[in-house]
This record gives sequence, C-alpha cells and structure tokens, in this order.
Amino acid sequence: MEKNSTGFPVRMKSVELTGRQQLVLRHEQSQDVLQFFNAKGAVVLTVHVTENGPVLRFDGDGALTIQTTGALSIEAEHLSLHGRSGVSVTSDGDMHLRTSGDLHTHGRIQNISASLGNVNVKANDDVRLDGERVLVNCVDT
Repeated sequence: MEKNSTGFPVRMKSVELTGRQQLVLRHEQSQDVLQFFNAKGAVVLTVHVTENGPVLRFDGDGALTIQTTGALSIEAEHLSLHGRSGVSVTSDGDMHLRTSGDLHTHGRIQNISASLGNVNVKANDDVRLDGERVLVNCVDT
C-alpha cells in the first residue's frame, strides 16, 4: 500500500474511462483526492475533498468551458475573479451591475461610450466631476 509523506497509508482506486482516460480516487489522512487523467496520462482535473469542502483544480493547456442552456448562478460569501492577461464580460442582451453598497471602479484610463443613444448619469444627490481640467464637447485629436 502506498504511503504519503507523513507515512500515512494511502488507499487508491482506479477506473478506466472512455478514450483511454482514467479516474483515480485516493483516500489520504486529511483529504480524499479525485483525479481525472487524459489519454496522455496528464492530470486535467483534481478534486480535493477536505474538511472545509471541495477544492477543484483544472490543469492542462486547453480552455475550460462551463456551458448550460439554462441559467448559471454562482453565489458565495465573497466572490473574486482575476484574469492574468485580461477579463472580458459580454452579453447579447442588457447587462446590469447592482450593489447595496458603494461601487468603485479604477483603471489607468476609463472610457464610457454608447454606440447608439445617450450616456445617462443620474444621482439622488450631487454629481461631482473632479479633474485637472473638465473638458466639455471636446474631440480628441
């Protein structure tokens, strides 16, 4: 029987899948580990089942796609998204950002444009513009 780095025995079970892929389940001391291997023997998905809940890790050089014909919801105490080279959020319909607290955006430059129609700004109180210069009706040249 295989042992981990602390000498605890590790029980393993392996299942052959379609396309020469493989599923391996390992029972370790503090967690269970479920791994999917592709036909080349590389790990493509690892699920660590811990006391705090499952942790999913996707590996490989391909893209990960989550697709459904219905709605997809993600709910958490705190949600953080990070793209190492960029983030893109698109919609074929309307898009809404809503928060019960304050909304903060920050970027080197921020551009707001409307391809058809108005840009509307509405506030319950004052609208403040603070800049080195506030330019109105100016065209970039």
